[in-house]
Amino acid sequence: MNPIDLIIFDCDGVLVDSEVLSSRAMQNVLRAQGIEVSLDTIAGCIGMKQADILARIERETGHVIGPSVGTDLWPATRVLFGEHLSATTGLKAFLDATSTRRCVASSSSHERIAFSLSVTEISPYFEPHAIFSSSDVTRGKPAPDLFLHAAARMGVAPERCVVIEDSPFGVMGAVAAGMTAIGFTGGSHSGPVIGATLMAAGAVAIESRWADVVRWVR
Repeated sequence: MNPIDLIIFDCDGVLVDSEVLSSRAMQNVLRAQGIEVSLDTIAGCIGMKQADILARIERETGHVIGPSVGTDLWPATRVLFGEHLSATTGLKAFLDATSTRRCVASSSSHERIAFSLSVTEISPYFEPHAIFSSSDVTRGKPAPDLFLHAAARMGVAPERCVVIEDSPFGVMGAVAAGMTAIGFTGGSHSGPVIGATLMAAGAVAIESRWADVVRWVR
């Protein structure tokens, strides 16, 4: 690995343990539209932009998803986040122990990222100028655009960035950007095969504990 000048964190499933909650919210909103989608189907879209997730579900189910779904998703998700969201285990100790510059590059909207970081009390580690959303770029993950945008704004060459991701789409985007990708499996949504999936996508290592991620960012 090249020397690391910037750690780029995904948000959902990496910084905050949100994937199960957001999948449940999406399932409930779609059900209200008469569309039944399994949590496994939604989990297969983790890491993608919301618009891309809904388009994929349309293709896979044959149902047309009305515009109200996109409008209703964040309010439904926000309720669950406000009641149950937490930072991933060991994250704050990791952030306190590392001095390497850091930023967030997430497929979620700026509003959702800000709320997630605030409710889990980790906003001070990233604000005010180190949060980037897929809404900032044309193409979401697995395209490299978001990671390249974040690195450019932070003034760091891609080869000196390490990306911490929990989804194969995120890992593929990081690799396409010329960055080192670490697969993180410490979220409650991570199943027994996700590590192999992340490695197949191009991650150089899989870690389930923040205490073990430290060795990749020193």
